[in-house]
Amino acid sequence: MNTFAMKTVQLITAILTGWLCSGIAFAQAPDTLFISTTQVVHLRFASELKYVNLGSRAIVAKIVDGSKDFVAVKAREPFEGCTSLSCLESNGAMHTFLVAYREYPSRLEVDTRTAAVASALWGESALSFSSQNLENYADMKQELYHIGAKEYGLELRCENIFVKGDVLFLLVSLRNDSAVSYTVSSPRFAVESKRRTQRGLEYEKAVFPKQSYGLGTVAPSSESRMVFTFDKLALLRGQVLRVYFYEDGGARNLVMTLSQGDVNGS
Repeated sequence: MNTFAMKTVQLITAILTGWLCSGIAFAQAPDTLFISTTQVVHLRFASELKYVNLGSRAIVAKIVDGSKDFVAVKAREPFEGCTSLSCLESNGAMHTFLVAYREYPSRLEVDTRTAAVASALWGESALSFSSQNLENYADMKQELYHIGAKEYGLELRCENIFVKGDVLFLLVSLRNDSAVSYTVSSPRFAVESKRRTQRGLEYEKAVFPKQSYGLGTVAPSSESRMVFTFDKLALLRGQVLRVYFYEDGGARNLVMTLSQGDVNGS
């Protein structure tokens, strides 16, 4: 390639990078990943990750222990403009995202698998639902009243749990009757043994949502409703699904337990 052609390519690349990193392009670029300092974004891939590269020290990423096809991404500090994140799968697929800061990201779980791969692995009904679909589910009438946790002036409730195709939907509400705002950090979901022994749990397996909607900060005297989607679960005898809500920067943590009948009967 001659010098003129090389300079032309460099100029075009610089222009495209500047356009994609502008605020105007954020709404248009489908691979823009929004992250924050208070909430963790999880990316899911079709195979085990072999390589993760960060474009800036303003962000941090970690391959999730025990599940090498997930990577957790978070901002060390607020930043302007955008940077990049690249992930290489063991099957040779490379994924590169533009990464920008947003205090409350609208997506906390991103499934990078193609429609063909997702259909082959999980069934066509397991493909991602739009934000509008999840918003409609968040507005559903409460149907369950027996599952919840209440402490610190906070009330966490499971309002509904149901299955569509091969996708499990979990509708949760969080009521804040305390005098201080409550910011949800990164909720954890785990299939665990119902009873604990002196050595701890006999069985524990982390479960990662495919998508989530409605996470953020709950102001005093207000309520937030959240929707999580999972691959369909089937609990065995003696197993429960526990939901752990952690307060960002605080210790007001809540734990809610769903029984085998709650999950399998949905």
